[in-house]
Amino acid sequence: MAIVIPPIVIYLIAFFVPLFLTFLGLPFHIRYMLKKEIYGVDVHKKDKPKVAEIGGIIILISVILTSIIAIILINDSTSRLAIGIFCLTIIIAGIIGLVDDFKRLSAILKPALLLLASIPIIASSMYTPEPYLPFVGKTRLTIAYIILLPFVIAIPSNAVNMLDVFNGSMATTTIIVLIATLIANIIIFGFSFNTLDLTNIFILMMIATLIAFWAFNRYPARVFSGDTGSLTVGAALGAIAVLGRLEVVVIIAMIPFIMNAFGIIGSVRGLFERKDMARPTQMTKDWKIESTDNPKAPITLVGLVIQKGPLHEKDVVKSFNILTFVSGIFAIIAAVLIKLVM
Repeated sequence: MAIVIPPIVIYLIAFFVPLFLTFLGLPFHIRYMLKKEIYGVDVHKKDKPKVAEIGGIIILISVILTSIIAIILINDSTSRLAIGIFCLTIIIAGIIGLVDDFKRLSAILKPALLLLASIPIIASSMYTPEPYLPFVGKTRLTIAYIILLPFVIAIPSNAVNMLDVFNGSMATTTIIVLIATLIANIIIFGFSFNTLDLTNIFILMMIATLIAFWAFNRYPARVFSGDTGSLTVGAALGAIAVLGRLEVVVIIAMIPFIMNAFGIIGSVRGLFERKDMARPTQMTKDWKIESTDNPKAPITLVGLVIQKGPLHEKDVVKSFNILTFVSGIFAIIAAVLIKLVM
């Protein structure tokens, strides 16, 4: 006779396992990377400290191990498949990020490869081509949805990657997006401790590992996520949007990310690696961040928040968080409007 694990236990495992794994794994990772001289230079600090790179691999490993535990403990085959698909999606994105961290991919090849991260979802048919819209409710897109689905994974991945430029910025902003998505999911689909909602499981796993990662990535950072981390987290947001039928909610919650990404792409008129673009910011004598006068510099979200004058790095990140909090509120409002017409 199979042992049935209560949903509340699965929820607790989904949160605390990746939290502890990331907390325990990052110190070892940091020491190893510095020993192997795999580090990045924090250009926003006066003393230009060396910071361990590719901390995102610990995020990826923590979520994979937690997913495996959940698959073992859950008896329902459909739920097991969904967890596996979620896991495969972020693995593909994470591997692309890992390759890019060690051997730089071109600015066109990287987003093109990220389209492949949607293959597990498409191949398994673990999607519903009937997204919910505010004031409208359920819609039917069918063919158009399948065409757009790869971009729902690739765009958030690239958008998170583009905003991962300051200590703690990626972790705090995506945690806010995830919390808003969690609240929206509960509003639209309800919640019970006696029922297992896989969308909540995915969200809890990501929030937990990002909280632990933030502890080491916050100002002054001891580790950078690298593309491995930012692409993994972005792909997870896209997968949550598709598997949880929360496409519009996630898009609205990620408005600051999308603004930043399209601002950069639109201003430089194409896709370019960060190192191939003119720097949009520079440091003042008192080590605050200000905009440059270079007309070739891309338009970025940081350019918006420092428009009135130079800001300390921590204040820039706070501004990012405030903007993301506002977009998260709008995402929750959208969820309420969807619920009203369901």
